[in-house]
Amino acid sequence: MTEIEPAEQIVPKIMDKYSDSPRGWRILSTPTGGMIFLGPESSFQLKLISLGPQKFTGAGMELPERDDSLDYLTSSPEFGLRPLMKSDMEGLANAVGDAEKAKQSIRALLERDPLSPSEAKKNRAKQFLSGPVLTRPELSSLGPAIKKAELTLDKNAQDIFRRKYPMRAGMYM
Repeated sequence: MTEIEPAEQIVPKIMDKYSDSPRGWRILSTPTGGMIFLGPESSFQLKLISLGPQKFTGAGMELPERDDSLDYLTSSPEFGLRPLMKSDMEGLANAVGDAEKAKQSIRALLERDPLSPSEAKKNRAKQFLSGPVLTRPELSSLGPAIKKAELTLDKNAQDIFRRKYPMRAGMYM
């Protein structure tokens, strides 16, 4: 198994890799903080514990090799930041109630090349479509390697949470 790192250290690594190459990323999450980031050259699994709307702690690791059970994700639309213009918003609003028109509008948006965060800052768009992030109830059913990593990350995330936030941890765990 690869090295487990605190989320505060591994998330910036993921963001750097995404910024370097924003094409080909897929993200899978669970309601309980489990996440898998599939990149074009590397993949990561995390267990996050929410501390607030934009703050978290937890643990993560780079997956040594892509698990075959995740291959189905590559057929899903890639994650990304896509600029939205006023005409895009109008098109989506006009497509409400017309399933075929809505499908075409959304497909056109998802087919745009995603931007890196630095490119998005330079872009003149005031709004961005972010995602998609696929969600499933849990990760362990994806395969034994994912399940093993999930159990290890959950334990490590709780240990990090208890160490960094002992007063909060006493309330929740």
